[in-house]
Amino acid sequence: MITQTRRIKGTRAPSALCALAMVAALLPAATGPSVAQTREQEIVKQTQQAEISARETGYGQVVSEQRGVWDIPKLEKAVDPDRYVLGPYDRLLVNLVGTEPRTFTIVVLPEGDVFLPGMGAIRADGLTLNEFRRDLVAEIGKHFRNLEVFCYLQEPRVFRVFVTGEVARPGAVDVSAVQRVSDAIEKAGSIISEGSNRRSLLIRGSDTIYVDVLRYVLKGEFDSNPFLSNGDRIQVPVAKAHAVVRGSVAKSAVYEILPGETVADMIDLAGGFTGEAVRDTVLLTRIAEDGTVSTFEVPEDRFDTVLQDRDEINVMDGMAGAKRVYVFGATPQTGHYYITEGEGLRTLVGRISTFNLDADLSAATLENVDGTITRVDLKRFIPPEKGPDIPLADGDILHIPKVDQTVAIGGEVQLPGRVSYTANWTVAQYIGAVGGPTREGSIDRVIIISTTGVSRSGNRDSIPNSGDVLIVKRSKTRIFADVFGGFIGLGTLIISIVALTN
Repeated sequence: MITQTRRIKGTRAPSALCALAMVAALLPAATGPSVAQTREQEIVKQTQQAEISARETGYGQVVSEQRGVWDIPKLEKAVDPDRYVLGPYDRLLVNLVGTEPRTFTIVVLPEGDVFLPGMGAIRADGLTLNEFRRDLVAEIGKHFRNLEVFCYLQEPRVFRVFVTGEVARPGAVDVSAVQRVSDAIEKAGSIISEGSNRRSLLIRGSDTIYVDVLRYVLKGEFDSNPFLSNGDRIQVPVAKAHAVVRGSVAKSAVYEILPGETVADMIDLAGGFTGEAVRDTVLLTRIAEDGTVSTFEVPEDRFDTVLQDRDEINVMDGMAGAKRVYVFGATPQTGHYYITEGEGLRTLVGRISTFNLDADLSAATLENVDGTITRVDLKRFIPPEKGPDIPLADGDILHIPKVDQTVAIGGEVQLPGRVSYTANWTVAQYIGAVGGPTREGSIDRVIIISTTGVSRSGNRDSIPNSGDVLIVKRSKTRIFADVFGGFIGLGTLIISIVALTN
C-alpha cells in the first residue's frame, strides 16, 4: 500500500507518521489490495481533489501571484467551537506537540471525512468543532503516546444556498459558514415590499426553521437569524398581516405581525415606551370584517390581547396637555422644556444651566406665539443676579445666538460687507479692508452701532467691538460743495427770470 503525505511549506511530515507509512508500504499484498487499503486510496484521492478545488476557488489559498491576497470570509465575531458545525471544505489547522512538534492543514472532504495520513479517516461533517477535536485526539491517541493534539478552524468553508420567494433576485448565492440567513437574503437583492421579514423559512433537511430577520435587526437577537450550512434553502413568503404602532414609542412604524402576537409584543418590537408615554393604557383601533372601525382602551392587564391584521396601537403622550417652551441656539441643552404655571425666564435659564463658549447671552431673543420678539440679556437672569422676571407662555421660543465674530461696514465705502473681527483694529483698518471710502466718504465721520442697538460717533482711530456695524458718512466738504452748487443754480435761475420779464 502506498501512503501519500502532503508536505507543508517549511516543514516535514511527523517522523512517527512517516515511519507508520513505511511499515504499511512493506506489508505483503499477495492477494491484492484489501477493502481497507482500497478505502484509504479513495480517501487519499479525495484529499488531493479537495485541495485542488480549494486552491482553484481561492478558499484560503493564494489564487495567483498577481492576486496575492487571502480570500477569507468576513467574521462578525470569534467562532464559537461549541456551535460551529463542520462541513465539506472546512480547513483545519492541526498542531502536534511532542518530541518533534509539527503543524499541518487538513480539509474536510466532500463526503464529510477528514483523512489522517497513516491512520485513515474520521468523520467531521455534522460535528461541532469541539466534538471533532475530541474525536481527533482519541483517534491519534490510538497510534501515539505522549503527544498533545491541538486543532483549530483555519478557514470556514464557502458553499451555495438557494433563496426563493419574495426577494429581488431569487436563485443561488455563495455564502460561508460564518454568515447568517439575513446575509443570504441580502445577496439575493433583499426582501421586496410584499415579502415577510419576520417569517422567512430556512429549510434544512427535513426541518423547517422560521427566521425573524426584523427582530434580529431591531433587537439584536442572534437566535432569530441562524448561521447557514450546506444544503440549506431559504424561502421568503408573502407577509400576511400587519399592525401599526404609533405615538410615544421608540420606533413608530408599520410592523408585520406573527400569529398569536400581542399588544405587548408589538410595543416591545417598536423599542418600548418613551419617557413621556402613558404606560398603563393604550388605544387600540380595529377594523371589523364588515368594515366598521372601533377604538377602545386596552389597560395594562390586557396587553396580552392578540392582534389582528390592520390593528393600530396608539401609545398616548403623558405630557400632551403640558405647557412647554423651546430653546435653540448656543447651548448643548436645546429642545423643549415643560413649564409650570407662572414660571419665568429666570427659572428657565437656571434649568438650561450651561451655554457654549461662543454664546452671546446679551443678544438672546424671546419669541411669543403671536410673533412678538423681545430682545433679552440673559446675563441679567443668571443667579445671583436679581431683578424683574419675564413670565413664560406655552409655545415661547428662546433663541441664544453665537457671538458675531464680524464687523459690518456700509455707507460711503467701495465694497460694503462684513469683515472678520480682529481685536484692536481701528475704524481706518476695517474701512481699508473693504476698499476704502468712496470720493464722498470720510473715515472721520462714522456711526458705530453695537449689537444692543446703541449708536455712537466714531473716527478713524475708534476701535469697534465684535458684531458692531460701521456706517461711513459723507465728508463735510462734499456736503458743502453740494449745498453751494445748489445756491449757484438757484441764483442763475433767478437772474434768468428777471431778464425774461424785462
